[in-house]
Amino acid sequence: MTRDKRAGRGPGRPYWLAAVAGAFLLGAAVGPVAASAAQSQPAAPGRSSAGTTARPFPRLSHVFVIMMENTSYSDLLTPSNPNTKFIQHLASAYGLATNYFGVTHVSMPNYIASTSGSTWGSNSDDVAQAPLLNHQNLVDQFAAAHVSWKAYMQDLPYPGDLVDVSANGLYVRKHDPFLLYPDVYNNRARARNVVPLNQLSTALATGNVPQFVWITPNVCNDMHGGAAQCPYPSSPTDPNQAKLYADGNNFLRTWVNRIMHSSAWNSRSAIFITWDEGSYADTSPYGPLDLRGGPDSPILPVTPVNPSSGSGGDLAGGTVYGGGHVPMIVITPGVQHRVSTTLADHYSLLRTIEENFGLPLLGNAGDSVQVHSLADLLRPGRR
Repeated sequence: MTRDKRAGRGPGRPYWLAAVAGAFLLGAAVGPVAASAAQSQPAAPGRSSAGTTARPFPRLSHVFVIMMENTSYSDLLTPSNPNTKFIQHLASAYGLATNYFGVTHVSMPNYIASTSGSTWGSNSDDVAQAPLLNHQNLVDQFAAAHVSWKAYMQDLPYPGDLVDVSANGLYVRKHDPFLLYPDVYNNRARARNVVPLNQLSTALATGNVPQFVWITPNVCNDMHGGAAQCPYPSSPTDPNQAKLYADGNNFLRTWVNRIMHSSAWNSRSAIFITWDEGSYADTSPYGPLDLRGGPDSPILPVTPVNPSSGSGGDLAGGTVYGGGHVPMIVITPGVQHRVSTTLADHYSLLRTIEENFGLPLLGNAGDSVQVHSLADLLRPGRR
């Protein structure tokens, strides 16, 4: 068996998902912990009468998001890991959400959840799903609210390129949520805002930094692995695993320092660093090691849906198919070491972004019962 999830080569679900979900069908009723809305939510607590979100923290002029890959909270933050010392420093010096989870497995649904408020029933890395992801997303909201944005993708060949995997194997479209939405990749002006990472160096040097910046490292620097330059480890003690840790740690040291030493870094800037999902096994069947989830993680029904009869789909006794425990580190000036124990996930990140820019809450980001923002890590002077 090949590592479908980790290599990202095979269409559809990873083969090991059958062992988790039985005969569950992709797109058949996946129940979230609380029901997902298809588009923006109606007015709810914490929202203004105009339909925009109330901001429970000081407004940020620049928001940076760095999405890393497939590494658990414990693997990254244990003091015994000598290859993640900069990450450990950030977690101890700035804001840390200690109860933060990936929404689900595999990678691509987490990127979609982070930018549209729903996984849209997917648990697959197959980029052939992109035409089915014709849903409202952050880019639509930014356009309506005149918020400037760019997504910086390491090793993307050129702005707006729709290649699934770059020739060097380092860029993968499944880690690029913006070029998965039809109303972005079919819109030339929008697609040109998805650019190679090296353009961020120029933006930081010239002070021409958008209000919202998304950064996706390549598959070596995001700790995913699988390219020729960074093979998958065969065990936790494989030197290839240490190299993935070190590559990701060094990437974050480089770019966090560049951002924090640029003119875009001021008292109203913040960097959000997280991992899309937890770790995977290094041996067959290479499945995820942690299925715990956060608010509105999907529930795989105990009885799979039978489309011909309409039976099944019972959530009672079902399995939460979460993305595992991962760190969320929040860096902002004036806020020293702060810990939030509130249950959170990528919907919390989306809610925080939308609250900051006064945008309506998309999908599960608007679940005011379960999903809360990361405000505790953004308020100065409070612990």
